[in-house]
Amino acid sequence: MKITIINGSPKARGSASELIIKAFQSKLGPNAECTVCHAALWAGPKVVETATMSDAIVLVFPLYVDSIPSHLLRLLDTQGGALSAAAPGAKVYAVVNNGFYEGRQNAVALEILRNFCARYGLTWGQGLGVGAGGVITAVPMDSWPLRPLDKALDDFADAVAKGAIGEDVFITSNLPRFVYQLSAHSEWRKLAKKHGLTTKQLYQRPAK
Repeated sequence: MKITIINGSPKARGSASELIIKAFQSKLGPNAECTVCHAALWAGPKVVETATMSDAIVLVFPLYVDSIPSHLLRLLDTQGGALSAAAPGAKVYAVVNNGFYEGRQNAVALEILRNFCARYGLTWGQGLGVGAGGVITAVPMDSWPLRPLDKALDDFADAVAKGAIGEDVFITSNLPRFVYQLSAHSEWRKLAKKHGLTTKQLYQRPAK
């Protein structure tokens, strides 16, 4: 089968979305022909051309304010009709990751994609909402903290390969919530220090 994967991260390389895509591709069978498009680097018409006659379109992106990153949203909005015409039989799948702990935080973004499919006559396959996305770039995909994601990608890849339609799935890391929060706070402090700010300054309210 022909699968078009759209990387919706604004980062050119080194993103959690890129790591998810690599893990997803490794779980597909030998009969899957995959092409990865980067929404931030490829022009819309080129994405449409690549997706022509695809059996599945898989979007992988980070959550931005409970929604889809603006550059990916623009691509879908301007090229939705062309995508539908180029791959009329394709099913649309998505993996959304976010920095919050809960995977369910991605539900609104997946709902937007379902509405996109309904508008342009495409078939919605399934969505995977991934919480604690900060862990993805910090540890190997097959390590204990990311075991739920690794298992979910097994099932997700199987669904895409079979062209199956299923309920959206929401997961998070094996790390306890308080450990994830402590790690996030530590990272914020490191970034603040790097840019010349103190921890105290992070909590200052702007002057009225």
